[in-house]
Amino acid sequence: MSAYYRIVRALGRPLARMIFWYKGHRRENVPEEGGLILCCNHTSYLDIAFLVLTCKRPIFFMAKEELFHNPIMGWFYRNMGGFPIKRGAGDTAAMEKAEEIVRRGDILGIFPEGTRTKEPDGRPMRAKSGVAVIAAATGADVVPAAVNYHGKVGPFKRIDITYGEKIPNAALQVDPTSRQDLKRVTGEIMSRITALWEEMGGPGKGGKTGEDKA
Repeated sequence: MSAYYRIVRALGRPLARMIFWYKGHRRENVPEEGGLILCCNHTSYLDIAFLVLTCKRPIFFMAKEELFHNPIMGWFYRNMGGFPIKRGAGDTAAMEKAEEIVRRGDILGIFPEGTRTKEPDGRPMRAKSGVAVIAAATGADVVPAAVNYHGKVGPFKRIDITYGEKIPNAALQVDPTSRQDLKRVTGEIMSRITALWEEMGGPGKGGKTGEDKA
């Protein structure tokens, strides 16, 4: 873990707790070591912050290229190990970077939906096939995760972040040459994420998700 990442977490946790009532659940589902793909639903720009603050290990996020055009956001994401991907086009460089992160034993963070959800209650949307392509290319296991704001995103409201059980890559049986198979695997991963989101409860509700930790 880089010094910059450590500083962000050390300062970010107490500051975030002054504004948000956030809790991380089942963090033990993230393996202590080894490359993997962490897939989460996407509701807000704050999603990355809450995953960084609650995950035991550093996460290297793949994010849309437009975020890196902003000098401040771009500087922040790069220092946190993030990298851009061009949406709507085959970005070979981004895919190679994603594979490199997993193969060196780190966590690659992906939002399979490709954009923030358009659902009024924050429910996860249908995902794009990029996560299945990367899983096939790297042979990495997948850990689903979900962030639930229980309605409108804002301060002094409950926010739950839950990490699901690891999905072994062998169980996915991804055929990267089959569009139908990529769609199947993507749907399976997204269904796990949606199940975690639903388990935490809908807008204004707080589900039972196990031990609470920062």
